[in-house]
Amino acid sequence: MTNLFVSNPPEEGHEIAVSGEDHHYLARVLRVSPGTEINLLDGKGGVFFARVREVGKKETLIQVEKKLEINREPKQKIHLMQAIPKKDRFEYILEKGTELGITSFIPLQSSRTVKQVKREKISGKMERWKNIIRSSAQQAGRTVLPNIEFPVRWEEIKEISKHYDCLLWAWEKSENSLGGFFQGSKPGEKVLLVIGPEGSFSPEEEEDLQELGFWNFSLGDRILRSDTAGLVAATIILHLTGDLGE
Repeated sequence: MTNLFVSNPPEEGHEIAVSGEDHHYLARVLRVSPGTEINLLDGKGGVFFARVREVGKKETLIQVEKKLEINREPKQKIHLMQAIPKKDRFEYILEKGTELGITSFIPLQSSRTVKQVKREKISGKMERWKNIIRSSAQQAGRTVLPNIEFPVRWEEIKEISKHYDCLLWAWEKSENSLGGFFQGSKPGEKVLLVIGPEGSFSPEEEEDLQELGFWNFSLGDRILRSDTAGLVAATIILHLTGDLGE
């Protein structure tokens, strides 16, 4: 079943017109025809069964038939604060993290972050990042569109951390494991998962995390790249909380 996020909330019995890139995707890529079934998603949890009514040159007309009771979102909400890796690896994190079930992404610029996003280029970056998340969410059948925050600087972490139930930090020097933590603790619904840059955080930043109450954990004896560590940690958490099967 094709999934499509739409900007205007669908209503049962109403018709919507899809244009622009979404029309191109439906008409030229998927080559839908009248009668094709499609799930429309409002990005906030609403899923609507619909059928293509007409495919024109500039827009596709879709008839909304009924709202569906579907929820594919994990119970454990993981908010990934990821130090921005170099090249296009952050885009890979967004794509695969969305597939896994991460709730939101917070790009972090720490003292050792190689890729420093210039403020004059943030708008273009944000638009591209949102498109990557949207495309991945459609493919995965997510019912809620993950959020992407503006890149934050290290000094903002103290205020940000106040809004989460559980603070976790991947640290190669730790003797703790995620399995041990989840056996003995109830993390609450909102988990802030912090992943450092290649070369790890500076000693001063590590001290800040400890003072803020972040619980550190290791992902094993092998040192994982920054863009691998967040995805692996999120996968373990979702498995331990039953969102990736028993």
